[in-house]
Amino acid sequence: MPIVLKRLVHRVAARSWRLPALVMFGAAIVGWLLIVAFEKPDAEIRDPLHYVWYFFISATTVGYGDLYPETTGGRVGGVLVIMAGLTAGLMLFAELTLWMAKGRTMKANGRATLHHRGHIVIIGYEREGLRAIIGQLRADPHFARTPVVAVFWPDQLSGENPDPDVYDVVLFDDTAFDRAAMAEARTVLVIGHNDDETVRVMLSVNAFLRRNGAHPAQHLLAGVHDGGSRMEINEALALVDPDIEPVDIDDPAVVAVAIRNPGVAQIYHNLASTLDSDSTLFRVDIPENAGEWLRLDLAIFLLHRGSTLLAVGESHRPNARFRLAATPGETVRGGQSLAIVARDRPQIPWSELPSTGSTPTDKDQQAAVRG
Repeated sequence: MPIVLKRLVHRVAARSWRLPALVMFGAAIVGWLLIVAFEKPDAEIRDPLHYVWYFFISATTVGYGDLYPETTGGRVGGVLVIMAGLTAGLMLFAELTLWMAKGRTMKANGRATLHHRGHIVIIGYEREGLRAIIGQLRADPHFARTPVVAVFWPDQLSGENPDPDVYDVVLFDDTAFDRAAMAEARTVLVIGHNDDETVRVMLSVNAFLRRNGAHPAQHLLAGVHDGGSRMEINEALALVDPDIEPVDIDDPAVVAVAIRNPGVAQIYHNLASTLDSDSTLFRVDIPENAGEWLRLDLAIFLLHRGSTLLAVGESHRPNARFRLAATPGETVRGGQSLAIVARDRPQIPWSELPSTGSTPTDKDQQAAVRG
């Protein structure tokens, strides 16, 4: 029997908080039994809810004095409660404090298990690039509060997370995907040290999500470093999963747009790789004094000739700013430039384009567009 008791005590004490918790529980039960046994039947302290209140204020040594035992036996129970609070209670509070501090340290060092849902997981850590991407995301109200988790390799972050209010970190190991709650994420972006590593890690990500029954719910993005091997990387990623989107990681704004809008990354990717195999992006300067047209009319005119108007530049300057979004009733005139998608360099017959004020029909059309 002593051996069994010794083993039981050892197992209880194996977790340092268990023994003081057991002492507190025992003091509560014994104190309650003594008070029930010795206090008057109509004593308020005998009521279970009142006793819980009495136990709490006595064990914490606050002692409001609104409840107290009046008999010798009841006071013995009260003494047991107070002594347990002064000893085991303080030990339990100290263990709780240490546990909370340990949890904060583990989270700061990337060793804690996170419990996010609908968050963004970025595998690969580069502080400035990560902060720039998150800054772009936070500008969108829909993503202003979306948690971001950065999974880092040991060589990428030493010490604690320098930006705990901006993102969480998880150290890459065999349990990293679980601890990052990747199965509950909305988007997973992989940025390896190089493109080959990105493909290998994405293979592991894809396998993890399939094992956990999460794929294809997640939006998968692969950060591409080397534009020269873009086609090879695309083919390798397609073998892993055809739903993986490659995205150029040089521009944080492009990455943020790709995260916010699944499927849009392919547009940027195609533009960076001369669009599709059968079309190219061309810049066409509109001759000076060629005329002035509604942007909508010009876009329709080009569509009839197999070209797509992508953006309008402000001038012929080499570094002229191009705008993709059109404004209501916007006009385009000579001296500006166009970004056009076409199979071959477009030859535009400017003289065939009706000016904005050439006919009553044109004027009516302009008024309708502006209205």
